[in-house]
Amino acid sequence: MIIDTHCHAGKNWFEPIDMIIAQMKLNNVQKAVLIQHYGSGNNYLFDCLKNYPDKFSIVPIIEWDADKLLHAEQIKQNGASGIRIYLNYNELFLSSGIEFCKFLGDLKLVASVAGTLDQFSSLGFKKLVEEAGDTNFIIEHLAGVGAYAVSKDSDVKSGGLLKYESVLDLSRFKNVFIKIPGLGELNDRPPSLNDDMPFNSDSNNLIKMTLDSFGSSHIMWGSDFPPVSNREGYKSALEGVKKLKIFTEKDRENIFNLVPMKLFF
Repeated sequence: MIIDTHCHAGKNWFEPIDMIIAQMKLNNVQKAVLIQHYGSGNNYLFDCLKNYPDKFSIVPIIEWDADKLLHAEQIKQNGASGIRIYLNYNELFLSSGIEFCKFLGDLKLVASVAGTLDQFSSLGFKKLVEEAGDTNFIIEHLAGVGAYAVSKDSDVKSGGLLKYESVLDLSRFKNVFIKIPGLGELNDRPPSLNDDMPFNSDSNNLIKMTLDSFGSSHIMWGSDFPPVSNREGYKSALEGVKKLKIFTEKDRENIFNLVPMKLFF
């Protein structure tokens, strides 16, 4: 069974749920996690969960205000498996933010975390995951290192890779997991395309470095549908990662099935 851990759906932005279901059917993906997009309400995601309870898990966004503990409880009661957190939230790295993240662990809600490479490599994030040790944190989009990997500026690229080493150091915390995106997010588009998949290797060794640090027991794959359609497309995003020679069959089982099942279903 293949599980896609990072999809978006909506009526006011991105595509309706029918489009995700079509891609899943075409590519033999049995389950998916719907990640809420910034600025949108959660009602549509809850409708999707209600209509397809065996196919989807949902990770909404809550109002980051004085009532956020109550919001988290309501999200849990309505069937969510996690909450999406942005690393630019005010007070997230202070005591009140740390206590909130601890509360997510009490509720058995994962924290799917969006942010920049600077934020993920910061001492504040390290302190957060260390002190909220019973909460599972999931780093989205390979911590944003892809934006540096495709840079034409060698100093920018090398600086990003150096920061990513700090993210890899977070692998020593057993409550930290990380999402691999499609290879199109980590590589430049080839100047000349043929009939094969545009990417067939981990050219910057980012996935190899991640695998060596985290191990496949803490890695999962997410397509980023529908934005992936503007890169290599859904099928290539799945097949490109799945066919990487650095993975054993056990790695693939963990990344595409066992780790997502443990955290979201």
